[in-house]
Amino acid sequence: MSQENVEIVRRAWEASARHDNETVFELYHPDVEITFEGSVVQQLDDRVYRGIDEVRNLFRDYTEVWGEFGSEVEEWFDAGDAVIARMRNWARGRHSGLSVTASAWHVWRLRDGKLWRLRIYALKDEAFADARLSETS
Repeated sequence: MSQENVEIVRRAWEASARHDNETVFELYHPDVEITFEGSVVQQLDDRVYRGIDEVRNLFRDYTEVWGEFGSEVEEWFDAGDAVIARMRNWARGRHSGLSVTASAWHVWRLRDGKLWRLRIYALKDEAFADARLSETS
């Protein structure tokens, strides 16, 4: 089951990378919830985006801050009931023009075969603790 979860998350990420929002939203659970933890993106910290409409708002909020942005998955971790992705992100500020590059750790959980909860962390230890997975696993 967990490898199946990795493949669902991977499919969603690949669709997102090619800006195929229709496919991405089909893979989200209606009660999807996305949270940024630990100053990954300061403007979005402590915000919880619940449901498809709120996730659409997240994408809108993100594009208001960043004029250009992208990411790539550097590594996938099968964490049992969770999927962890080590991400490398880059962006250019819409208004400032400043470029940034940062790592982030995505911890996905699925419900009914759909993407249900995403927590985005700046620190690996926090992501692994969320997924209850030791780095030696």
